Amino acid sequence: MSVVALTVSPVNAEPDTEGKKPPRSTNPLPAPPQIRDLDFLLGTYTCDYTPPPGGKPAVLRMTTKKAMGGHYYYTDATLEPGKVVGRSSFGWNPVDKTFINQYHDNWGTSGTYTSSGWKNGHLIFKGPLNQVVKPDASGNTEGIKLGLVDDYQILGPGHFKNNTSFTFPDGNVLRGSYDCRRG
Repeated sequence: MSVVALTVSPVNAEPDTEGKKPPRSTNPLPAPPQIRDLDFLLGTYTCDYTPPPGGKPAVLRMTTKKAMGGHYYYTDATLEPGKVVGRSSFGWNPVDKTFINQYHDNWGTSGTYTSSGWKNGHLIFKGPLNQVVKPDASGNTEGIKLGLVDDYQILGPGHFKNNTSFTFPDGNVLRGSYDCRRG
């Protein structure tokens, strides 16, 4: 096993200003073809959120872009009202041959999920979610560990639905959904 260290240190040198452009960097490794299965997420969407029973409907606004030469897709989202701001990072794990999704938001909630890919029109991500119940600027608050399932279905061009379920430690399950349209 080899170890590579990347260091940054100040340099007391002036740049060469003879009008030369820096060389363009190219990614020697193209993005894996599997990542294209997530192209339906690309763009800006407005999603109507139907919460579990007893919850309040909300609107999720999200934008997904390619990053790292298309190896990953990043989704930035805001849930209104309440102004929960979150980011999901989607990618392909070539070792386990699964999609990965890492989520975190400004409340402190975080989760890591995997999916084996599309089956019968469904792309299902599953994994643990550390849900913050009441955010606190001190960095210490109450929360709960849940099991999360996100079930994506493409309904048409620029239109998808995500049926979400949250499983509590006692086995109770709450379900909600996001109906998302591009534009």
